[in-house]
Order: sequence, then structure tokens, then C-alpha cells
Amino acid sequence: MIEISEISLALGSIIEKNNKLEKKFGLKKGTIYNLTGIKQRTISNISETAESLAIRACKNLNKSYLKKITHIISVSNTPTIRFPGISNYLSSRLELKNAHCLNLNQGCTGFVDAVMISYEIIKNDNKAKILIVTSDTYSKFINKNNKALKCLFSDGSAATLIEYRKNGLKLKKKLFRNIMNTENDLNFKENEISMNGPAVVSFAIKDVIPEIINLSKNINCIFSHQAGKIVMNEIKKKIDPKIFFPVNFSDYGNLVSTSIPVLIKQNMKRFKTEKKILICGFGVGLSTSMILFYR
Repeated sequence: MIEISEISLALGSIIEKNNKLEKKFGLKKGTIYNLTGIKQRTISNISETAESLAIRACKNLNKSYLKKITHIISVSNTPTIRFPGISNYLSSRLELKNAHCLNLNQGCTGFVDAVMISYEIIKNDNKAKILIVTSDTYSKFINKNNKALKCLFSDGSAATLIEYRKNGLKLKKKLFRNIMNTENDLNFKENEISMNGPAVVSFAIKDVIPEIINLSKNINCIFSHQAGKIVMNEIKKKIDPKIFFPVNFSDYGNLVSTSIPVLIKQNMKRFKTEKKILICGFGVGLSTSMILFYR
């Protein structure tokens, strides 16, 4: 019923390798990779913002298709301006005055949440053409001395076009979970991002992975948020080895809501041919969003 027709990316322009951070924090060579599995991150320069990255991602899309957009759904935790949302700025920059603008303040579940909203819109109107734009610049809001977070997060944006397709993806199952009283384990207040690392990893292992295992029975592939070595290795150990389970966190770090669209774009041919696909996001909330599609 729905299909992702195109994905365009605009990542932070600075490639930050581990040796820079290891030197800054007095760490032995190889420490960051051994702990996180991440080799480098994409970091925004001084002039790049969540808004500018979003606009850049959109401008790389097919211009004739953009003119047909009926809905813009933006996803961001780190907009430069509190309101209006990024989708409203995109409406102006792309000259889409009739587009319905929606703005989600979501983290690592954001892309999955936006896809679910898109599915419901298209189910009611198969002529709808939806632009999902995920965009974050976490690096600008991490304390310069916070080595744990500096080693993990990247900046970037993805613009994803979704439309009706007769033989497209159909919803089989969906799952949304919030863990009570965990709001402070990963949050953004007083202009700074903070994270309780052990609590977030525990959440992923105890609450997220069992749901992935449960939903992964008799499926072909999983496109998951890229949370780093510990969590991704644990998922890989628990699922059927025949399941296609791509990862890219080594070269991109944690791109928040943009991590899944980057993964899909890199594996688009496989994504468009697989019969049963699980898409899962988990993080800020602490919350989980998963959708199981079939063709």
C-alpha cells in the first residue's frame, strides 16, 4: 500500500574520527572503537543547523515530484527555533503553500512514528504524497567535556518520499511502548543533552530486544535504529541468522531519527524486494516504535 520512492541525505560536513577525541580526552588509541564500535561521526559545522540540513536534503530530491507533496512531516529534537516547526520552513523554501505541515518532537523512534502517520494518511487518501524530513544536530548541544556522548552522536538529515503503491508495503503489526519514569534517562534541558548510558542500554536489552525477537519470527529483514556495538551485537545474537540485518553505525555513529533512512537508502534495492520487513526505533522517552510490513 505504501512505498518509499526516494531518500535524500544531508549529513554534517565534518568527518570526526576517533583519534581527535581520544587525543582530547587522553584516551588510548582504539578505546572509542573498542567500546562503541564507532570509527567516526558526521558533525555539523558552525553554520549548519537542523533547519539548514533539512533544506539541503530536500533540495536534492526530484523537483517535479516535490511540487506534488501534500504533507510534510518533520522530526527533530534539536531545532534552532522552538516554533514554528521545521516543516513550516520547508513549506516556504519549497514553495508548497498547500502542504499540511506536521512537526514531531521525537528522537530515535521519530522516523518510525512518521512512517506510521504516513501510512494512516495514505490509507484514507491514496493520492497523498508525503515528505518525511528527519533532522538533528545533537553535537551542538552536548557538553564539550562529555566524552561518553561526544563519542556516540552524529548530525544529519534525511528527506524521505512516501506514496501509495498497489503492491507496496502493508501493515501487519505495530508496537509502541513507553517505559514509565524514564524521561530523565535521555533528555535535553537547559540547552544541554544528557544521557544515563547504563539505563539506556538496559532498556534496549530488557525491553526492546525481546519485542524485536517476538516480531522477527518468519520475517526477511530488520531495519533498526543504529544504537552502537553493544545493542546491535545483542540483537544480532538473538535473531535468526538468516534474517538480513544491516548495520552502519561504525561509519555514521548514532544519527538519531535519521539513522534508519540512511540504512534504508544504503540497502534500497533489498528494501524494495523483501517480502516481510521490520522497522524499529528506540530511544528518547524511553520509548520503542516498531512496524512490521509485508508485501
